[in-house]
Amino acid sequence: MNFGSLPSDGHPDVPLQLEWKRQVDSWRDLLAQSARKPSRKRIHALRSLTLRLRVALDYRLLEQVHDPTAAPAFKRWCKEGKKLRRALQPVRDADVYLARLNGLRDRPGGASDGEPKLSPRCLREIDKVESGLKRQRQEGADELVELIDARGRRLNRLVKEMEVALAPGMTARVHSTAQEALMVFAGLASEFPKLDSTNLHAYRKSVKQALYLAEFSATSDPLAGRLAAAFRKIHSAVGEWHDWQSLAEEADRILPKHAGRDGLVSVLGTLAEEALQKALDLCRRSGAQIPKSPGPVGPFPRRKPVASDPGTYAGDEHRLFGISS
Repeated sequence: MNFGSLPSDGHPDVPLQLEWKRQVDSWRDLLAQSARKPSRKRIHALRSLTLRLRVALDYRLLEQVHDPTAAPAFKRWCKEGKKLRRALQPVRDADVYLARLNGLRDRPGGASDGEPKLSPRCLREIDKVESGLKRQRQEGADELVELIDARGRRLNRLVKEMEVALAPGMTARVHSTAQEALMVFAGLASEFPKLDSTNLHAYRKSVKQALYLAEFSATSDPLAGRLAAAFRKIHSAVGEWHDWQSLAEEADRILPKHAGRDGLVSVLGTLAEEALQKALDLCRRSGAQIPKSPGPVGPFPRRKPVASDPGTYAGDEHRLFGISS
């Protein structure tokens, strides 16, 4: 991938007001729609956008605002947003796992092309795990609707407080976020000198912050767009491994404990291992290809990165759920 020259002060500006308003309006709509019908597309989009807003504010937008009420308003909204994401988690997990199991059952070669079809036992176990996941999803959806009913007004009031506090800075135009994205990514080399299964998910959560920063300027800066595409590939590849790994653990929890090479847990473990190797290879190649930031190398200097909630959404859900970027 040709990334071109690194960003400079002459790079395209980002119209903050328009982008911020678009994202906040989308977030409000998704919150209301999810309360009415928590579909898998809405759940994924709401969970993702909640974190996107946190990243954009923490790394970029608060720099533009001198109103002393902005930071406290942001902190209050983040606290509620974290509760919302936690409530979305069981529904999101069940949706991803069900989509993975559907895809596994439909593969003509079983676990992977060229291999025998799934055994009858494995197919029966898929049915059993699916039943458990559907119950989990329904319980999670019921709890989510209750939370939005109870906390929806507060969430909307807090986001309005942020809008009012941030309004003076929203008229400004800031330079491309490609530089910030590169600085976040550059810091990962020292934070994760050797990637393996023990730290790959944490690495992905940090890459997600670089991805969201790059996406903020992707429409106005070609370099930011190319960086976003590269970070998205890493994010998706690592997410696919984490999906299979987490699904194997969930299946092991649901199914009776007895060994069998033709059972579902064994098949999922094999898929997880294959996905792990692919993800590690992609991370190594991408790390060598993505240009180094000309700025300070290390974690972003302003503040600690926004912490993702435990078990942040994994996998290429845009592909799984048919969601357009």
